[in-house]
Formats: sequence, structure tokens, C-alpha cells
Amino acid sequence: MHMINRSGKTDQKREPVRRTFITVILIAAVAYLAICVYLYLNQRAFIYFPPRGVLYTSEKPVEIRSGEITLRGWVVNEGSDEAVIYFGGNGERPEANIPDFKHIFDNQTVYLINYRGYGESDGSPTEEGLYADALAIYDHVSQSHSKVSVIGRSLGSGVGTYLASQRGVDRLVLIEPFDSMVNVARAAYPFFPVKFMLKDRYDSASRAGGITAETLIIMAGRDEIIPGRSTESLISEFDQDILEVVVIEDATHNDIQNYPQYYRALKEFVTSE
Repeated sequence: MHMINRSGKTDQKREPVRRTFITVILIAAVAYLAICVYLYLNQRAFIYFPPRGVLYTSEKPVEIRSGEITLRGWVVNEGSDEAVIYFGGNGERPEANIPDFKHIFDNQTVYLINYRGYGESDGSPTEEGLYADALAIYDHVSQSHSKVSVIGRSLGSGVGTYLASQRGVDRLVLIEPFDSMVNVARAAYPFFPVKFMLKDRYDSASRAGGITAETLIIMAGRDEIIPGRSTESLISEFDQDILEVVVIEDATHNDIQNYPQYYRALKEFVTSE
């Protein structure tokens, strides 16, 4: 009697399947690593979106030195004893706020300075660079004003939080803020190890506990960019005795400025005694 060895034939049939499976896994791994490398090398292009040029305005231009960098922007309502410094979002033109800020902060001098690499400011944006610039702007402004309030929106909330942890600002307003860029990036890219990849982290949560200035946080109720849990995490790190939170329920990340309660909250908080 002859025995038929079927196992050898079966193994031969399975071998091409194994090879195909291994090949697919290797291709996927190489593709994943390639994407990681691409994201790492180009990460600042996913954080900073400098608009080209500047909008026309008749307001007075101002230049402020930050090390070897010259920052350029505008000063509105010049001559007041109190000042407001505004740090905008990652793709925002700060001068677009001039008409509204000129009206609601009619008793404050407002400084709207472009980040390095934005508008007509020199250089290229980095976390370290924006922090250095924020200190330079504050030190310049505080020479001429007895009180300096700071407003930071989105990316600018990270800059404003850093500044308030380093200098004695009078009031701090954070619009659509986040706890850290790592957590925002993790929500946007959940399948990548962003914790180990990010260079610019804007870890506001770690600085919030050291801030003593009266602080207002304005949230967009339908924010599709900054996860609500990220803002809530930041809120929990503040001294609750100095903190006020306003939620504009129907607002999204990019249209919060279209709601009257946004400007009302800004004016009431910054201009109150």
C-alpha cells in the first residue's frame, strides 16, 4: 500500500500566501516609516501657515527688535496708559482685527505684531523663537504703559501662556486654547508617535499653575480644530480663583469672531477695573 504525502503539497500551496503576506507587511511598514519621516521633517509646515503679505491699513506701523530679528506690525489707539498685546492664530493676519479692536479697546493702546516669518517680520517661526519674540514685545511695550494685558488665540494661546508665566501681565485672555500641541497633534494624527516627533510642543498646561494674572478663557462650542478635552485639561491646571470661562456655543474654531458675545467678553474682561 502506498501512502500519499499531502502535507508537502499543502505547504507548497501555503508558501506563496506566506510570502505575499510578509511582502505586504514589509511594504506597509516601510510606507509607515516613510510617512513618519516626512511628518518629522516637515512638521513645522503643519503648524505654521504664514499669510503672504499684509492687509492695507492706515494705522501706525511699529518695529520691535528681538535679538537679530525685526518684528513688524501695528499700534492702534496710541497714547493710552494701558496696553493690549495680541497674539493670533497659526494662519491669522493680526491686522484683520484692527477695526474691531480699535473700537472695543478705545481706552487701550493695542499692539498687533506679526510672528517671525509672518507678514513683514523677519525670520522663520519656531516655538523657541516665538517665545523670545513675546518677551521682547512685552519688554518694549511695558516701557510705555503701566498695565499690559495679553490676548492669545489658538496658537497664540500657547505664546500668551508662556509670556504670562514669565512676566507680570495685568490680564490674560486665551481664545480657543489647548493644553499642549502634543495632545492636539495626537488627536489629529492618532496613528503616529507624535509625542516623540514634535519639536514645538507649546506645553501650556505645565505653565498654567504658575500664572497669577486674572485669566479669561473663551471656548468655541463647536471647535473642530482644538478638542474640547484639550481645553478642559488646560482649564483644570489653572488656579480656579483667577479663572473665568466663557463658551460661545454655536461658534466654530474659525468663525468665533463673528459672534457679538465674543467681543463683549473681551471688552468686559480687559477693560474692567
